[in-house]
Amino acid sequence: MTKRHVRLAAAALVMALTAACSSGDDTGTGTTDSSTPGEERVTLRFAASTQSGGYPQPYAAIRGPGRLITTYIFDTLAFPDVTGTPKPWLAKSWTSSPDGKTWTFTLNDNVKFHDGMPLTSDDVKFTFDYNLTGPGNAAGAAQGVTYIDTVTAPDPKTVVIQLKTVRPSFLNDIAGTFGFAIMPKHIWSSVTDPAKFQGPTAIIGSGPYKLENFDVTTNSFNFVANEDFYLGPAKVRQFQIVPVADALLALERGEVDAASGGNSLIPRIQYDALAKKYKVLTAPGEFNLALFFNPLKGFPYNEKAFRQGVVYGLDRKDMVQRLVDGKGIPGPAGALGPGNEFLSKTLPAYDHDKAKAGALFDQINLRDRNNDGLRDKPDGTAFKVPLSVSSSDTQQAQLVKEYLRAVGIDVDINAVDQQTSDDRGAKGDYEMAVQHFGGLSGDPSGLITRFTSNSRSTSFTRVHGYNNPEFDKVANDQAVEVDLAKRKELVNRMQAILAEDLPQISLYVPDQIAFVDDKKFKGFAYTPGCPPCGVTGNKRHLHSGNANPAPGS
Repeated sequence: MTKRHVRLAAAALVMALTAACSSGDDTGTGTTDSSTPGEERVTLRFAASTQSGGYPQPYAAIRGPGRLITTYIFDTLAFPDVTGTPKPWLAKSWTSSPDGKTWTFTLNDNVKFHDGMPLTSDDVKFTFDYNLTGPGNAAGAAQGVTYIDTVTAPDPKTVVIQLKTVRPSFLNDIAGTFGFAIMPKHIWSSVTDPAKFQGPTAIIGSGPYKLENFDVTTNSFNFVANEDFYLGPAKVRQFQIVPVADALLALERGEVDAASGGNSLIPRIQYDALAKKYKVLTAPGEFNLALFFNPLKGFPYNEKAFRQGVVYGLDRKDMVQRLVDGKGIPGPAGALGPGNEFLSKTLPAYDHDKAKAGALFDQINLRDRNNDGLRDKPDGTAFKVPLSVSSSDTQQAQLVKEYLRAVGIDVDINAVDQQTSDDRGAKGDYEMAVQHFGGLSGDPSGLITRFTSNSRSTSFTRVHGYNNPEFDKVANDQAVEVDLAKRKELVNRMQAILAEDLPQISLYVPDQIAFVDDKKFKGFAYTPGCPPCGVTGNKRHLHSGNANPAPGS
């Protein structure tokens, strides 16, 4: 799509939203689609992310909100239900061999792409090959799934995936919220640089929604139901993602149908007022703000005592109180979230302790040598920590600076735009960095790409310079352990190692809180493992109109 087309699409969306907002005919749960007499088909509006999501195709989308947009257009073999468990979607069923290495998927009947072309097993095979060994691999699509050996299509409705080794996380890896989006071979077979592919054909998938118009500069999107969808047309016939200055205020004004404060403070007066008018939905936090250390930068970042001292110097409970009014927790030190079923119950809390912090700094000879209240290097020169952070997280960085100054560590905040911050994180271009991200309830195998010494991940969530052979072994062992009890023991050990070494610490995890108009729509619900989904973003719920649909619906 050219810039001119995007501008025209944006203009069309503005006119459509203006008309919709000025009319009372197309907003209520009583709206009836004339093509299906008597069937209730609602139209909903949601607040757009404040950060750019990139172009809405799987290889160009940015961060979680951008990837979420693509799930409405493109399908995976399975898709999570309200528990976060992958359930039948594009594939109506599957079986696994006794050794767990051969998976056979049977596709649904009458599946078509939005351009009317049939979707067959050949498109599925093409997608996997494109991602594993083709152009998609260069774009990073195959991170974490190199254990897949071959994909075959013995007939138009059957796909057989052979693994090199058993993998408990396999279904989540390929069919979780951000699994392998199945691409139309007749379009993508000629695309050699997927990240740059744009235009009308780039947004043709098989999903329950078609993208009618959009504007990536404002994160505005207008989705309409795919009337030829193989599981039947969606109960939500249209939904619009609209830019608003404040999502909660927009909800109060009736401009959107559900909203949350994101990961920011919701003033108590506003919380109480909204709770009287709307249903409140809560869930354990999926998102966190984390502090990264880069041992490759040498002393003192390569010293465990320094990293532990920094964490003891941070008043993370105070951070939760000041930033989110106590609605959250200091992040667990093992890099999994509070709602993760694998979260260890025996991790050290690292409660604020200035005396412990000071003793650890003294241990590595970081001392105040000129009585100015700030610690100096062993050679007597001043020590200052460059702290890389995105401009959206400067308030949190200021608190880090405040806490560490109280234990003698001087911090120099270097705030940049989000893309530059992400690029620095991906390249390891930092001594210490603050980054925000979600997915804390994901499968523990996700920690392999983030923390193992041989990781080739290009994500900003990768921790650079961390090298613990025991962690590498345990992380890889748990990834192939099929006995759940044994796997949990291994995952507990992974978390214990990270909590001791502290290559990264989750500063805080805010609770998930949303206010919804459940009189208008019953499908609002959180999906574990999908932080950008919020309560509005799971396409399974939008399609069925129900937070707890039957399998395959």
